[in-house]
Amino acid sequence: MVVDGIFLKAAYKGTILTACTQDEAGKILPLAYAIVDSENNKSWEWFFVQIKGTFGVTEGMCIVSDRNESIFNATKANVKRIFRKYHKQLKDIFFALARAYTIEKFDYHMTEMCKIDPRVQPYLFEIGYKRWSRAYSNVKRSMVMASNIAESINAANKDARELPVMRLLEYMTNFLQQWNNKNRKSAMETSTELGEKMYNSVRPTTEQLYTVLEGVRRNIVCLEEGTCSCGKFQMDELPCPHAWAVLKNQQLKPGQYYSFYYKKDNLL
Repeated sequence: MVVDGIFLKAAYKGTILTACTQDEAGKILPLAYAIVDSENNKSWEWFFVQIKGTFGVTEGMCIVSDRNESIFNATKANVKRIFRKYHKQLKDIFFALARAYTIEKFDYHMTEMCKIDPRVQPYLFEIGYKRWSRAYSNVKRSMVMASNIAESINAANKDARELPVMRLLEYMTNFLQQWNNKNRKSAMETSTELGEKMYNSVRPTTEQLYTVLEGVRRNIVCLEEGTCSCGKFQMDELPCPHAWAVLKNQQLKPGQYYSFYYKKDNLL
């Protein structure tokens, strides 16, 4: 769930808070919005109480905010400022660190970074790996690493934020109804089992365990547990390219190896 707040432009000012997520088709799914006096602790506490009462709390739930994105952006900016001499070399490695699916891959890139400037590692460690790294995150954040989808909501209602409160609320209701209805219609017209978005060399070891050769690299895929040594299969809960190669090689139907999250029925 991605949350964000942005100023209103009408005479009485105020702030609109929004909460949204990304559905199985990769589209923005708005969850809640509210108008408050400002972005303060009491406003956010009230907003989250309403969200909890409406949606409940699920295991592994992850809340991404612009504060979280600011940590990522500030880290990136500080790496550039503090380690100016090597910042161009460090930039690409930092993004590779943030997006690595496995601890092993993370450690590999960290070793690369330390070779360039050993001062970077303790700096990043102090910030906290779990705050900006996919591999160290406590929950499965899928592809959501920042609050971009909330920014898209803000861009869509930019002109409406100049309206008086009641007209703004009416606009938001109509706007999101049309948005969700369009996405629902698209989902209903999907004729495959999986959502529209989801539609090497393989050596079997056992009925469920396979080695997929990728150049000189060996990737171990276990269909029974839904895992791959690359880390993507189990983290995103959909077949990675190595698992897909196994499914194609064994002429297996891919649907059963996707999380129910990606299925058309769940999308509807």
